[in-house]
Amino acid sequence: MEPANYQPPVYAQGCLSAGWADLKASPDYVKRLLLLGLIMCVPVLNFVVAGYLLLWAREVPFGGRTPLPQKMVTGQTFEYGFYAFVLSLIGAIVGGIVGGILGFIPILGGLLGLAVTLAVSVAVMLMQMRMIMAMNLGAAFDVKDLWEKGKRKGGELLLVTLVPSIVMGFIIAVLSFVVMMPCVMLGIGGAMPAMAGMSSVAEPTFGQAMALLGAMGGPLVIGVLVIYVVACIGEVIASALSYRALGHWVGRYASDWTTLSVPKPPLYPTYTTQPPTPGSFQ
Repeated sequence: MEPANYQPPVYAQGCLSAGWADLKASPDYVKRLLLLGLIMCVPVLNFVVAGYLLLWAREVPFGGRTPLPQKMVTGQTFEYGFYAFVLSLIGAIVGGIVGGILGFIPILGGLLGLAVTLAVSVAVMLMQMRMIMAMNLGAAFDVKDLWEKGKRKGGELLLVTLVPSIVMGFIIAVLSFVVMMPCVMLGIGGAMPAMAGMSSVAEPTFGQAMALLGAMGGPLVIGVLVIYVVACIGEVIASALSYRALGHWVGRYASDWTTLSVPKPPLYPTYTTQPPTPGSFQ
């Protein structure tokens, strides 16, 4: 139960800043994030990305400050990444149902639906973090405890869970426009000869039609693939920052989660000492 006079302590560095400092302090962190981004491109295998990042974030409430681990694709990263996917799927279903109902409300329906989507995103990440702290999927469904902890420094919780993905989404949208515009122009330019050939005959042949589709579609397909890879890498960067920062948030405002039962030893070491200065590694 939350004490009536609970006052969270003041920290010199915000959770998001501490998470970014930890990320930058990891040797070759750019290469690791790029590799994780490529793994993210592969369906099903990409479960390991969330598991890997959650396990790395898990050490923070215990005082751990190790760099991004070497091992990425393991049984544990896949298992807990799958659990994270299940929680995301549940959140998407609940958010979709509630948002669909609210959509019938005139004028405010869209805004309420957006608010529900954001709230569900925050709730899912908090559920994922509680799950990884206990290393048990069932621990993610303690709604009472999640609500109690979520009210502590709620503004910083929103900052940690939403801002990286929103900023990255904007960046990817801009990059998508930059990539697709040349692809569209190349497609139109490449299709001009085929279109000219088709206009000179009464009935275009199948080969001419395929040539036109190939000339127009080829650059577009390449552009879409480039955007897909960039989006996957961007998602990994945002997730790495959010999860690590959320680990700091848990260490500060939900530290009792370190006492949750642990059914099996974690892949990465945990710590019982006080957290050192953010950004340094033990």
